[in-house]
Amino acid sequence: MNPTRRFTLGALAAAATLALAGAAVAQDFPSKPVTLVVPFPPGGVTDQIARVLAGKLQEDLRQTVIVDNKPGAGGQIAAQTVKGAPADGHTLFIAATEMFAVNPTLFRKFTYDPLKDFQPVTALISSPLVLVVPKNSPVNSVADLVAASKKKDGGLNFASQGVGSIGHLLGELYRSRSGGDFHHVAYKGSAPALQDLMGGQVDLMFDPVITTAPLIQSGKLKPLAIAATKRAAQLPEVRTLQELGTTGVDASVWFGAVVKAGTPAPAVARLNESLAKALRSPDVVKRFTDQGLQPMPMSPEAFGSFMKEEITRWSALVKTSGASVD
Repeated sequence: MNPTRRFTLGALAAAATLALAGAAVAQDFPSKPVTLVVPFPPGGVTDQIARVLAGKLQEDLRQTVIVDNKPGAGGQIAAQTVKGAPADGHTLFIAATEMFAVNPTLFRKFTYDPLKDFQPVTALISSPLVLVVPKNSPVNSVADLVAASKKKDGGLNFASQGVGSIGHLLGELYRSRSGGDFHHVAYKGSAPALQDLMGGQVDLMFDPVITTAPLIQSGKLKPLAIAATKRAAQLPEVRTLQELGTTGVDASVWFGAVVKAGTPAPAVARLNESLAKALRSPDVVKRFTDQGLQPMPMSPEAFGSFMKEEITRWSALVKTSGASVD
């Protein structure tokens, strides 16, 4: 037989075998319970998102779906759990911007690479950040805020959810873009920072709409601007920083789903399909949007590109800010 013909036939046979194997994976997947590994304790936003989606996945995939909380070390404990599982799509890492785009640069020693160790499945949810001040603050606009920071001896203090958090990095970016005299005060989480902000111990803060909207609507905080490219549905009267003349200061906390690198493409495609279906369900859309969360399903390829862009963006901000964690 002609060597070229023999090679062609062999290549065709190999391709056919791979196609059949892929079809078998798609047909058999999932073949056991699916676990959503979350890098935060029960009760937080990421945990709530995972549990809502778990219920929908369980219906669609016809398998038990478990939420496994593995908090600590900036997501590294949860990530190692997923890395240690088989690359078969039955274990997903459900995490936020920090775990995928900030912490690899923020931590001096980090044990995983979001792009090399994991395969993107889809983005899930985003929540824009809003710039807020205490209800009794004399500041009523971003122009007032910048002017007050320059007028007050020592400037104004902005709270954040922690060193290297989105609120910290966005605050530093706003300081540089606005020319205001703002100084960072780090807290351990959003709740204590918001508590001190409401009490007037700090002057301003960037925090997601999901946590601030109820406080704004109850009159405990005053919103000055949305740090996003468009206004938030929950606060339609609050203009964006871009509308108010400060460009380039926009960010949303976002959440996504990935699996271990090497997971078969048919399994990734099935998970993407199921999650996208869940995120488009009217009851899920209403539940999330009522909380200030915006569903953002993507193809695996689009989410992979999005992650690369976010890593480039946030790693540069981390380096500029000088923030680091041991």
